[in-house]
Amino acid sequence: MERFDKKGMILIPNPVRKVAGTVKVLIVRELFCPAGHSLISERAVFNGYPGILLGVGLNESKGLVALSPVCGDKTRISLDIDLPADRIVNLFCPTCGIDLPRYATCGCGADLTALFLTRNASFNDCIGVCNRIGCINARFVTNGELISETMLETL
Repeated sequence: MERFDKKGMILIPNPVRKVAGTVKVLIVRELFCPAGHSLISERAVFNGYPGILLGVGLNESKGLVALSPVCGDKTRISLDIDLPADRIVNLFCPTCGIDLPRYATCGCGADLTALFLTRNASFNDCIGVCNRIGCINARFVTNGELISETMLETL
């Protein structure tokens, strides 16, 4: 297996999990802010898949954070801003600047911020990501049902 691509970027294997002898990976291909702007961007690519790009604010500083679109891969990359561990940040749409809404309280005490799977911004079809730096908790909800990584085989 090669370690670097043609541009010198490191290649990281997909975090594929084997369940009952078969392999399924859930890739988020569409994600929207409450105003309907796409949060999927070619600006950050994870194993060939466009990443999830979010605006992030901490005190007076603003920048971007890119998240892997592969369910189960907790890779996050900070762009244009230093993000110290355990700090709670504000997440917003990088296109229109609208704050992303709170979905629920995370187990760490911060907020799970809603990223919508459809343009109609329904909490029944969303992904909740924690806004505490370093916390890797997330929830995936489709048709109002919480989906866990162990349920991927039935999708």
